[in-house]
Amino acid sequence: MRVRTAAVAAAAVGALLLAGCSGGQGSAGGDTLTWSMWIGSSDDQKVWDGVGDTGAQASGKKVSLQGSPFADYWTKISTQLGTSAAPCIVTMQSLRVNQFADGLLPLDDLIKSTGFDTGAFDEGAVKALAVDGKQYAIPYDTGPMLLFYNKDAFAEAGVGAPEPGWTVDDFQAAATALKKKGQVALATTVEDIFLEGTILSVTGGTMIDDSGKVALDDPKTAEAVDWLAGLVKDSTATRADGADASADDNAFINGTAAAVVGGPWNSLDFKAKAKFDVGVTTIPSPEGAQKTYSAGSGFGISKTCSDPAAAFTAITAMTSEKTLTTLAKDGRAFPARTAAQSAWYQNAGIDGAKAALDSALASAVPLPGSADGDKLNQLLSQYGPQMVNGQKPAADVLAEISRHLGK
Repeated sequence: MRVRTAAVAAAAVGALLLAGCSGGQGSAGGDTLTWSMWIGSSDDQKVWDGVGDTGAQASGKKVSLQGSPFADYWTKISTQLGTSAAPCIVTMQSLRVNQFADGLLPLDDLIKSTGFDTGAFDEGAVKALAVDGKQYAIPYDTGPMLLFYNKDAFAEAGVGAPEPGWTVDDFQAAATALKKKGQVALATTVEDIFLEGTILSVTGGTMIDDSGKVALDDPKTAEAVDWLAGLVKDSTATRADGADASADDNAFINGTAAAVVGGPWNSLDFKAKAKFDVGVTTIPSPEGAQKTYSAGSGFGISKTCSDPAAAFTAITAMTSEKTLTTLAKDGRAFPARTAAQSAWYQNAGIDGAKAALDSALASAVPLPGSADGDKLNQLLSQYGPQMVNGQKPAADVLAEISRHLGK
């Protein structure tokens, strides 16, 4: 997964343009597998080059990593899949696999013929990268939505460390105490995965049903957004900024807001940049109704790849326990392989991280992907601030978004 869309795009250093697998193989005499990946920085490039090297060693072919910033990745890959320009190995996010399944090769036959053990992976992570019962990618990371918080600010306000499973009422009490100290409690966002995760946790509302259909008429969805708008009105939450998907990260890191919704992939970045002690817990929910979304990413194969068997061999090495343990130590991913997850816990350096993740994972459900997912995110960026910031009732804005989607 990525840290935040805009943050990754802004941090991109020396990112390469995506190139096709067929073109790469042709120029290399059939000895190259081109691999598409979103790249956030030169450090990212080095880490993922190393992952590609493991795939090359296993497959006997060069794995050529070519990528672009996350914000541009999906536009480029959408124009390539199904054509001769498509890369062989395609990095795929669970939220978007439905959109690109037509250009990807179902992996079920390769999994069966090679005896590859998908049971070694988190069940939800595997399910999240399947569409209509067909597996389109092997996951490398996964993770539930969590709430990161400023332990120093909470302590100064006299608020004890929030235990996993804390309630909406607990959060409201903490927000009131923080406000008395002049501290805003929550950084809001309109970015799909984090807004949807908050809504599910707070009221059980959903924006996408299990079939991948966008449905914004769930009253619980509007109820949760109106709750956020109430926090903004009460000055216990920041105003959402649709133009900058990293605004919530920045508000948390610079201390403007004492908490922010994120995924385990955010933890090391928060810890490295924040000037305070970072804590992590579950997103507040009604008493006894804890629930959250999980999401992740993995590696698939394009339908036009000339050597899918070699590509699959590379992918199995790129998602091996050894490789994912290394990624966990580097802070690049909370591993989808359960045997590699302990390395992430050991390296996170955040007290209570394991308890929070264990609690969240116990109630997590994969965030459904949708063919309209990108368009929904764009519309949330455009219209979402109006409802989160309390300018218009959430039900009205959600109805407007639905009309733009043709729903």
